[in-house]
Formats: sequence, C-alpha cells, structure tokens
Amino acid sequence: MTIKDDKFTKVYLIIWGALLFVAFVALLFYQFGFRLADGFEPVRVGSVELLSNEDGLQIILDNRDKRAPLEGGAYYIREISPGLHSLLVFKDGFWPWVKTFYVKSNSVESVFAFLFPVNGLETELVDRASAEYAAALLSIKGNVIPKVKPDSLLPEDLKDGASYMAWLSLNVQDLKVSADGSTALFVQDNIIYAVWISDTEPAPHYFCEEDQCRLKLPVTALAGEIKNLDFYKGRRDVLLFASGSVIYAIEVNPIGNQNFQPVYKGTDPYFYESPDGVIYVKDGDFVFKADL
Repeated sequence: MTIKDDKFTKVYLIIWGALLFVAFVALLFYQFGFRLADGFEPVRVGSVELLSNEDGLQIILDNRDKRAPLEGGAYYIREISPGLHSLLVFKDGFWPWVKTFYVKSNSVESVFAFLFPVNGLETELVDRASAEYAAALLSIKGNVIPKVKPDSLLPEDLKDGASYMAWLSLNVQDLKVSADGSTALFVQDNIIYAVWISDTEPAPHYFCEEDQCRLKLPVTALAGEIKNLDFYKGRRDVLLFASGSVIYAIEVNPIGNQNFQPVYKGTDPYFYESPDGVIYVKDGDFVFKADL
C-alpha cells in the first residue's frame, strides 16, 4: 500500500466514524423527544389528548392515519413536532369533527371531539301519563334563555372573572354557569356569548388573541331565534342550543374551524338536559328523551 493509499484510508475511516457518531447522536436526539424546528433549532415534541363522546374512532393527523391508544377514556397522540397540525376524527354514521390547532413544545394539547349521528339521536317517546313526562315538561319550561336585562350596559373596565361574574349576577336573568364554575353563558341580540368568570385559572387559549385575552367571546350568531341552551354534559367548551326546528351542538373555540353539528331535527323543539346526561325534548305535543 502506498503512502497515498494509506492517507485515503485514514480519511475514509475518519469520515465514516464521524457519520456513525452523527447518526448515533441523532438517534439519541430522537429518542429523547427532540426534533428540529425551523432554522434547525432543537425543540421537544408535544402530544395531543383527544377526548370524545364516542369510541371506536378513526383519527387522521396531518392526512395520516393514527392508531392512537385509548387510555383512561382518552386517545393519546404522542411525539408531535411543535407547530400547526390538522386533526380529522370520524366514525361511520356520524358527523365528522375537524380541527386545526397549534401544538407547543413539551406540552399536551387537549381537545374534545364531539360526534353525533347523521340521522340524529335515537329518541324514545315519554308516556304522557307518567311522572317523568310531567317532570320533563316542568324542567323544559324552566330552561329559559339567559338574557341581559333591558338597558343594562356592560362596563369596559371589567378585567377579571370575579368582577365580570358580579356584573352578570346583577344584570343577566337565568345565567348559565358551567359545572366547574369557570364559564358563563348569556344571549344578547340573539348572539350566544361565553364569558370566562374563573379567578383561579387562566382563560383558555381560545379566549386570547395575539397575547391579549378577552373575557367575553361570541360563540354564534344565527338568523333564527335561539330558544334555549345549556352546556353539553358538564363541559365548559361545548354547548347545546335550540333554534328553529333543530337542536345543535357547537364548540366555544372558534379557532381552526368551529365545529357545529345537528343533534336533533324536528318541528319546534325545546329541551332540557338532566344532570345524568339525558336530554328531554318537547316537540309539539310530545316529549322525547335520548342519551347524549
């Protein structure tokens, strides 16, 4: 072997050793949950906690099928690079749920995907001679819209949940408050508003825009009159409301596609949701019930 060949072999071995070292470091980098962001900056991955009212879901993340495990009632999608992602959740016979959201480094993004049957909830007729019928009618009549009193002006200087709640208590009749006490609902000019009233927990990201948070968030505005509403099954981020001939579900979060699905279609429905998740619907002279 000539001196020239010997030098070439040494250089080859050095390059090969360097490549192996880089590959080893990259493997460790990946296994410890790091990815390269824009500008080749190393960042830790995030994850998604997916909750739903249905099981047996098909989950598509960024146009790729994800077989996420169901753990403790939630689906977990792990090792997601920080940034903007799209999520499609669907099941045969149900309306699909679609969302675009931002995953932060080393954090868990929690989302709730509600899916309702395309043909509406499977209902059962309540016997008009039963005590259940009488109790349901009374509860439905009591589920009235939380409206701002006439001539009540919302002050501009309400900066926290406690002061907002104090104003709402005085100026909104039949105020709706979520089970955890963090969010309130009222209707003004046929627009549903969600208000963050917690003084112990920061407002969710969808109440905030460009690092500025507002406590009052418009959820939806419809041409048809809103007849009654409530939070869905104790949640603070999903609502049920009746308008026209339909009862709808809608999420509070308007960012990245605000999901909106019909739950019940009839003639002139009004509803009441019981604490155990049963919805009673008065439609004409009949009362129906269904499990949500």
